[in-house]
Amino acid sequence: MGVVSWSWVATGEQVDERREQARELAGLRLSSVMYVLLDYGQVDRPAGSHGPRLVEGAAELAAPAWRCEGFDWADYAVEFTTTSGRVFTVSWDSPGCHEGIGIREVRALGSACVEAADVALWDVSYAGRWDSFMGAEITDAVLHYRPWPGGGYWCSRITVCIGGRPVHLLLGDADGSQRLVPAADNIAVLFPPGRLPEWERYDD
Repeated sequence: MGVVSWSWVATGEQVDERREQARELAGLRLSSVMYVLLDYGQVDRPAGSHGPRLVEGAAELAAPAWRCEGFDWADYAVEFTTTSGRVFTVSWDSPGCHEGIGIREVRALGSACVEAADVALWDVSYAGRWDSFMGAEITDAVLHYRPWPGGGYWCSRITVCIGGRPVHLLLGDADGSQRLVPAADNIAVLFPPGRLPEWERYDD
């Protein structure tokens, strides 16, 4: 699998191209949403069991690791499937020279992580916060780019408008008190009427 550059670009023209690619979502309707996480239940797998695991157990589904009071989070990716069958994934650049998140018309497995990764797949389509968005039309997808120190541009947040309501996907994680904090390799999902954290309140 080749390295996917999800966020960083060198020029303003490339920023415009990335934004136009994201707007391919506009006019489509949401069919399902999946979070791709580290498999925190790995120790309970049968001996010799490897690869992606769809979370189906009632106890695990009742207390999802990714749910916080005001937001959700995903280690690797958030995957959107539309009613037309098109699939889009949000993931992040590996921290290093650059960081950021981006969106591609690809599946999470094989792009945000290798297909055989020991990850947990959570279908969150009807898990609390997403259920009211299912079947709704996606009206826009906005990439919030800003200059990267030393040159180029990076995207720290994506706003997907679904049924007239904005859902923000940003670089963020939960701290030990379940508060939203900045992160370079984790995606936080903030639903309306949640307020953006202070570090994401800027004019792009």
